[in-house]
Amino acid sequence: MSKLFVSKRTSAAAWVILLVLPALMAAFGYYHSHRPAVNPVGSRTFWDYVILNSDILLGLLFLLASAIPFILVFDKKKPQARELVPIAVMAAIGVVGRTVFEIIPLPNFKPCSAIIIITAVAFGPEAGFLTGALTAFVSNFIFGQGPWTPWQMFTWGLVGFLAGILKNAGVFAEKNRPHFTARLWDRLCPENTNRGDLLHFVRQLTDHAPLRLCLYGFLSGFLYGWIMNLYFIIGYVSPLTWQTIGAAYLSSFFFDFCHGLCTFLVLWALGDPWVRKLERIKIKFGLTAEERNYVLPPSTFEIARENYE
Repeated sequence: MSKLFVSKRTSAAAWVILLVLPALMAAFGYYHSHRPAVNPVGSRTFWDYVILNSDILLGLLFLLASAIPFILVFDKKKPQARELVPIAVMAAIGVVGRTVFEIIPLPNFKPCSAIIIITAVAFGPEAGFLTGALTAFVSNFIFGQGPWTPWQMFTWGLVGFLAGILKNAGVFAEKNRPHFTARLWDRLCPENTNRGDLLHFVRQLTDHAPLRLCLYGFLSGFLYGWIMNLYFIIGYVSPLTWQTIGAAYLSSFFFDFCHGLCTFLVLWALGDPWVRKLERIKIKFGLTAEERNYVLPPSTFEIARENYE
């Protein structure tokens, strides 16, 4: 268990978040179905505006709760900008990807889950959970905030959290067998020739992320859709029977399949080089667990001051 998380504090906080957030979602679902009416414009009170903006307020609460495990990673010092910038950049890329892929006619064909999974594989489950929640919250300022926002934040956070856990457990350690690396190929296609350039291109084309990671990305599309179906069933399906529940899940199959297919293709094409670049960033800026928790020894001046006191 110690290998799955950075420290015992982060593991405890992560499991608490996974237990507390579903309870908050269930409570908000009940509140949404019994939300009190507000007064007309001109006679509204402070609580009327709180009710009208309760979706964004709960989203902020979810975002704060999602950041707790990530912040506790830095249990020996405060997080610095260099630790927070990569997470913010990956979340921004997820928002842009969700917006740009809107032009594709396939429903729910968006790379957000793949970007969140890549972040979790490179930076850990805590960062994956925070990136997923942040991506959903920020992108919904474009696609619309609503009672679905906390569910999307939790679901995408869970996708990243599980990806980081599986990576730390060694599930994605599988590496594809390198292709076209025999000496015969170097003789047939020597360097600095057209054939050598073609061989280099083919080697890059066949250097992809582990198949297990891609398969998890495909299944994450269905995981995301099935959890979001619970929001739809709880809030809008009536009467609640096995037939209506089955119809809700059956109607979302094509959406979930397109989501999983996009995630699979993005991980297959970009997962391996993207993770390697993020690993280089971790090493260059000292973002590994050992370096981020390293405390400098006291200086000569500090020792002299302590002795004087």
